[in-house]
Amino acid sequence: MGQTASTDSGSKSDAILESLTKEQVLELFSARCFTLLRKVEVSSLASKLNITDLQEKNMVTQSDLAFLLQLSNDKSKDNSGVSEPFNYALRVLYESTRVLGKFPFISDYGNDRSGGMTVEELLTAVLFHSGRYKKVLPNQYDYLKLIFTSLALPHVESEASESSFEKPEVKETLVSPNTETYVVEVQYPITEEDSPEIRSKKIKWDTFSVIKKFDDIDIDNLKLNANDLLQVITLFLIVSSIPKMKRDIMQKKLAEYIARWHEFEVSALVVLRYINININSSNVKTEYINFKEFKSAIENILPKFFQDSFTILFKEGLLSTVIAKTPNDPTAEKEPDPEPQPELEIETKIASTPTKKKYAFPKFQESKLVNAPSLAIISNLVSNLGIDISISNQNLIKLYAGSESGFSIRSLESKIFKWQAPTLFIVSGKRLKNKTITTNMRYQAFKSEYPQYFRSSESSLRSWQSESDKITYAVLVNLPWRNSNKKNFGDESSLIISLSPKLDYYKSIHNPILKGESIYFNTLGLGLGFGNNQPINRNGIKKYFPGDVSLTIEANLEFAVFRHIVGSTANTATYFDRSHQEQIRSDDFEDRFMISDLEVWGIGSTKELEEQRKQWEWEEKQAEARQSVNLRSLGEERAFLEMVGLVGNHNSSGGSV
Repeated sequence: MGQTASTDSGSKSDAILESLTKEQVLELFSARCFTLLRKVEVSSLASKLNITDLQEKNMVTQSDLAFLLQLSNDKSKDNSGVSEPFNYALRVLYESTRVLGKFPFISDYGNDRSGGMTVEELLTAVLFHSGRYKKVLPNQYDYLKLIFTSLALPHVESEASESSFEKPEVKETLVSPNTETYVVEVQYPITEEDSPEIRSKKIKWDTFSVIKKFDDIDIDNLKLNANDLLQVITLFLIVSSIPKMKRDIMQKKLAEYIARWHEFEVSALVVLRYINININSSNVKTEYINFKEFKSAIENILPKFFQDSFTILFKEGLLSTVIAKTPNDPTAEKEPDPEPQPELEIETKIASTPTKKKYAFPKFQESKLVNAPSLAIISNLVSNLGIDISISNQNLIKLYAGSESGFSIRSLESKIFKWQAPTLFIVSGKRLKNKTITTNMRYQAFKSEYPQYFRSSESSLRSWQSESDKITYAVLVNLPWRNSNKKNFGDESSLIISLSPKLDYYKSIHNPILKGESIYFNTLGLGLGFGNNQPINRNGIKKYFPGDVSLTIEANLEFAVFRHIVGSTANTATYFDRSHQEQIRSDDFEDRFMISDLEVWGIGSTKELEEQRKQWEWEEKQAEARQSVNLRSLGEERAFLEMVGLVGNHNSSGGSV
């Protein structure tokens, strides 16, 4: 059955080749996908779909898929009561899954008029989204290219997304699948006695020309509708925001976040603007993204985002062996309660009575700047950049909020300087308008101290900036805060993040001289800076020295400037790398804004919380020691205290310690 020959896939001349019909290729690839499922997964999937054999030609509807991915509690419902954007995202996801189900002949999607998907096709998509494709295609298969293709081929049409965009032509099969043949390379000759599973394992799928060439689809000319991608990213931000816990609690949280779809969509839009900065809320439904833009941007900023998000849905959701049923079903399998979180407590003695004083950190509550949508962006970005700091609503503690404690540098200092672990500093406001720039006297004073880069005669706004922009920056600070009136502090783990109006990041550069010491907290009237040299306040003259990539907050916490200068002078400090977004990496620009919100959050881990607990325990013991001084044991010192009136008997008018 086998034969020795050369192939167009670059195989060795002594390779063992087999000739298969298209139908046989599909059957064997489906069998290979099936071999990667565990028996318990097969049983669970069959139970969820209420079928006996996954290899039968059963159809999977959109409602079925939503139920299997645990995006719905009941597969019999059509989700008509859920928000339309969520349903739209489900449609995009379903069609994308249908494309993958045709693998390796993904162009056949264009010829399939059934509008449905078989269980076998679903399992083919599961191979990729569970990450198990690496066992079949080990040679660095381009997963992002496949995802882009699956999203771009079927543009989900709706009344709200009509456009004149012409879909790419998809080749039609003119030859019957039973007669069309393909040559595949195998490790060992295929025999008549081999089962489909054994045959599928013998094939070297990564050398198959149809797979290597993505079924000859002209991917460079494919266009992905921006709104389709926006809705998928929104769904993924929601899914990635829900921590693992009891399933009914997760379903409740999912429903809560879906009801906040628009908020998450705003966060998704800033991701989209990293892919193409010219996309905004007004043109998102008519804009398209090509593969080069998509791949470059995603690999730069969120390289694991799509794989991780699909893994949550398909591996942890669809392949979960917990039988998902409706909430009130008494036969639903119970899940163990989540691990209890240990309480932080210390023992103290007051009036010789042993008690326990519990230091329970405040329960997380969303704020204006730190909430589920913004955390979804921050946590995914930090994780995808490989920074070894986890950020979630389970390990954040609010240290300072200007709206609560007042916009004062002293108040800020008193709130954050005791925290001995990493912090997240976030500042937000409205871009300064020309009227404010020319009439606000406080800004004029700051402007005279902060060096001007752009000439007065030229516009400092780039084409992608608007006077109505809301501007938000976050800074990940790894080391504890301290006064730094003479010398900067910090390390090379510092990270500046642009959260609005576009997503971007600026990593601390490696420099053995600067050592990442890019932060100052100046109590001499010069505020805070990230990426600047030390400012000066001498002889009544204040002056800032901003770096080419820097964030500066003036002392009254009223104005801030982010600066990104490519053509800086030799005397300008460079603490942070430039933008990684190709469209603006070579641009000089500034964001000058009036601060409306400023918050600092402590980031805890088990180790850091334990160290903080020890610090608080020490402070408590010191306070207790001061309060429990026994003045009667002072001996001769007591007589002196009585003389000066600090200690006396109760019949006299002296004070007491």
